[in-house]
Amino acid sequence: MNTLISFLGKGDPRKGYRTASYRFNADVVHTVTFFGLALKEFLKPDRLILLGTRSSMWENFFDCDGVDPAVMEPLIDAVAAGNVSEHLLKLPCLQLAEKLGIEVDCLLIPYAGDEAEQADILRLLAAALQPGERLWIDVTHAFRHLPMLALVAARYLAKVVGVEVEEIYYGALEMTPPGGETPVLRLGGLLSML
Repeated sequence: MNTLISFLGKGDPRKGYRTASYRFNADVVHTVTFFGLALKEFLKPDRLILLGTRSSMWENFFDCDGVDPAVMEPLIDAVAAGNVSEHLLKLPCLQLAEKLGIEVDCLLIPYAGDEAEQADILRLLAAALQPGERLWIDVTHAFRHLPMLALVAARYLAKVVGVEVEEIYYGALEMTPPGGETPVLRLGGLLSML
């Protein structure tokens, strides 16, 4: 199984993420607001695992065709209160999976503010994966400290679970030239440096 792990961050819920045209290579550009969806189109995984906290922009992620607006109202309130639950994510997650045509899992993670929470995220990921899975990790929309944890997680999951980490991606919005396309950085070389 090929799995894409993508982080969902927190921001201004009224604005959401900015739309960008992500350049993958000479032939492929995808214009989206959430980089993980561009990666889904580029990589064609069998499964998407979305990681977010109780106050991540879940409502912006699920605000698309195929997700019932009625299930969004309680989710919007929960995001504002920083109180999103697995129960609130279940139905929009299923509806999005149907729309995307792949399995979608939404995992609530702690803020990784201390060693115990960091270890909890590693355990959550290990429990969600199977030996032999091919894995891509997207750190674009994560809190600024989570890409460091993602790098450790990639090594940990390869050694402990037996997954094969193919690549770590970052859609570098800050590197977009005026009126240009956003470069897609591949950070997998960091794994070999470890």
